[in-house]
Amino acid sequence: MAATLLSHVVSDLCIGRPRVLTLPPSTPVAAALAALRTGADPFVFVDDEPAACCHAKTTTYVKVTVADILCYACGDAGNLRDVAAALSRPVAVVVAGAVASGHGVTHRVDPQTRLLDAIDVLLTDGCQGLLVPLSARTRKRHHQHQGQAPSSDAGALLATSSDCCVLTREDIVRHLFGSISHFSPVAALTVASLGLVRRDVVHAVHVDDDGLDVIPLLRRAVSDGTAVAVVADDDALVGEICPSVLASCDVEAVSAAFAGLSAGDTMAYIDCSLSSHSPPEFLVRAIRAQLAGKGLDAMAELVECAGKDTAVLPLSPSSSLSSTSSDEDSPSGRARRPRRMSSGSFGWRSTEDVVACHSESSLVAVMAQALAHRVGYVWVANETSGALVGVVRFADVLAVLREQLRPQSVSPRC
Repeated sequence: MAATLLSHVVSDLCIGRPRVLTLPPSTPVAAALAALRTGADPFVFVDDEPAACCHAKTTTYVKVTVADILCYACGDAGNLRDVAAALSRPVAVVVAGAVASGHGVTHRVDPQTRLLDAIDVLLTDGCQGLLVPLSARTRKRHHQHQGQAPSSDAGALLATSSDCCVLTREDIVRHLFGSISHFSPVAALTVASLGLVRRDVVHAVHVDDDGLDVIPLLRRAVSDGTAVAVVADDDALVGEICPSVLASCDVEAVSAAFAGLSAGDTMAYIDCSLSSHSPPEFLVRAIRAQLAGKGLDAMAELVECAGKDTAVLPLSPSSSLSSTSSDEDSPSGRARRPRRMSSGSFGWRSTEDVVACHSESSLVAVMAQALAHRVGYVWVANETSGALVGVVRFADVLAVLREQLRPQSVSPRC
């Protein structure tokens, strides 16, 4: 079995995967959001221009998500004063923020790259994915599936499918999980004994903290492949603000919530917006009052105008399902409905549907939890008090599994 794993190349994992969408850096941010909502995965790639000092013309691709755009919109006072103007600027400004935060860069690898070498690339600082060129036969099948010829006028689209697919850390972990018996006895050891419980990459905010306090933490969470934990007075984990959950949100609406609400109420607003029910009126009133008090008159007027309609602010198409539930008029009564899943590696979940384990949980159990919920991390809580004590990330899990696949770790009988 070990020999089989060692012989795998990245193209073995690309069968049936959708082609990624790429954007030129001049694309307006609003158009990038439109591409995010229509794509198979909650991310697009921006064809980042090479630095002027570079003589060799090389192309760098940077991953952009709704969370990145939200951090851009809420991370500057000028953007908050005029979100519409901020969304009309080139997406290159979002790319610059992502790169400055140390994340988003995706490395292009050859389809015949060994799986072990690909893992090493994924474990480099800031790398969150691998772009793998598709074979000619795969590209032909994709065009036939889409009902169009390969020579169709893709130039008319702001977002065009490249000839690559993307592999994430989750994809690699899922692949290795299929051969988990090879990693015995390490897989049965506790995450604490393996040193996988990380406290230094926990980004947490108190429920009563200002919503905008979440934004710098969200930037770091995107970079670290985690989320922002929302905790109570006793550090008990009560929810999270997850980048993949934000993928279904309307940026203007959630920007207003971050600017006008506490972290806990923002979490409630996001969950209500993603459910079939509009956010409760008391949250809407609080947003209007706080925005007006902060001098964000344009955003306050937007909320005021939208408040006259049924919906508070224009929500994304993925949140427009109908329902007659009556228990969602308050955050405590929100129903936990399953979210629409993408065709890729990520999905949409409730802000309260956090995935947590204990420090004595086994590695295999934690991997199964994360893969079942389609997240790249698992919170670690104290078994008695429920206090947040750390997080287990796929990046660290990959490092442990990679060590087991080194030649000296392979059993001769395998």
